[in-house]
Amino acid sequence: MCIVTRVCFVCDVFYPSTESTSQLFTELFNRLAAGGLQIDVVTNRLPGCQNLLKAAAPLLAGISVRRVGLPLRGRGSVAVRALRYGAFFVSATARLAVANADRFWAGTNPPFSPVWMAFMALLRRKPFDIIVHDVYPDGLVAVGYLPPGALVVKLWTALNRWAYGRACKVVVLGRDMADLMRRQYGVRDDQLVMFPNWSPFDQETPATLAESSLTERLGLERAFVVQYSGNMGLWHDIDTFVRAAEILQSDGRIRFLMIGDGRRLEPARHLADQLGLRNITWLGFQDRDALPDSLACANVALISQREGLDGVAVPCKLYGILASGRAIVAAVPPHSEVARVVCEEQCGVVVPPSNAVAIADALREMANNEPETIAMGQRSFIAYRRTYSLDAAARRFWDTWMHRDDIA
Repeated sequence: MCIVTRVCFVCDVFYPSTESTSQLFTELFNRLAAGGLQIDVVTNRLPGCQNLLKAAAPLLAGISVRRVGLPLRGRGSVAVRALRYGAFFVSATARLAVANADRFWAGTNPPFSPVWMAFMALLRRKPFDIIVHDVYPDGLVAVGYLPPGALVVKLWTALNRWAYGRACKVVVLGRDMADLMRRQYGVRDDQLVMFPNWSPFDQETPATLAESSLTERLGLERAFVVQYSGNMGLWHDIDTFVRAAEILQSDGRIRFLMIGDGRRLEPARHLADQLGLRNITWLGFQDRDALPDSLACANVALISQREGLDGVAVPCKLYGILASGRAIVAAVPPHSEVARVVCEEQCGVVVPPSNAVAIADALREMANNEPETIAMGQRSFIAYRRTYSLDAAARRFWDTWMHRDDIA
């Protein structure tokens, strides 16, 4: 096996961004740099980067970050997003043309990254790997943004088949994603690497609801808290959680805490206002350092994935929830990776996506049987320590790309 000492990683978001992908890779890369790997990151310019850097813990010396493109806000706008990605593509291409690395890595954000990276690796005669977080255009088709027979879909799919076919490794986050990559893009088993995500923070024991400072700040000490924390984007159905809150509004024990941002946030808040709900508290994204405390402000954690999106993405919030030691209600497709983990680990309940009645029934039953809900949370934490910790992710990296004997 060829020893990898220096990699160039290309991704839309990275340190000190607060987005989940950034947090995950920042923690992992610090761990890998401590083991001797040199990592050059090419990422998009971040609005307000200098202020964020002042508050962020420094990266280790083995990691260099090149910020290129335009520091634009308003990623929800199609025009702004296109301009942002276009500027990133041009400037990052120039960086990759001279990058000194043994290997190229790329995520799937921006969505055209697999095809782009295949061309750059061919030009530079470098091996490359694709780390698949979201499968495009499949996800856009599944949520109705693109018709399945559109020319752009056919062309994009054909280019993806070429790009994935040239990759040395295609890293997938779940078994459902592996199935999709085989079926849709002809990815071979010898290319596929199952590399599930990990928690963005490590802890020896999970904090209780009473120990969370957020619980006291919000006055939720006596409540049964149901929390959604993370991105509220295209792949998620936040409206259905609001509908479940409507069903449960007469139950004074149960309070919903919705933390995060994204395209689905404002429509969901508008719906909650229309319904006159008073059992939901809305908060923005929490700082990375506050994440363990905010996730502890829950008895049950919610996960959403819309129907038809199994294999397209694996919600990374699952792993932070496992690390927080909380029971889960997963409104996800039944064959998705999240559903498999929840059932295998017996750490929660899986209900059909977009079924507010099923969500409400599951939450009511969990509130009525708190000992079993606590036991589910304990099983979550056991699964995290065994399989989904940062240490486990670092070990998977060394096992995949380097000899175990090379670890310092």
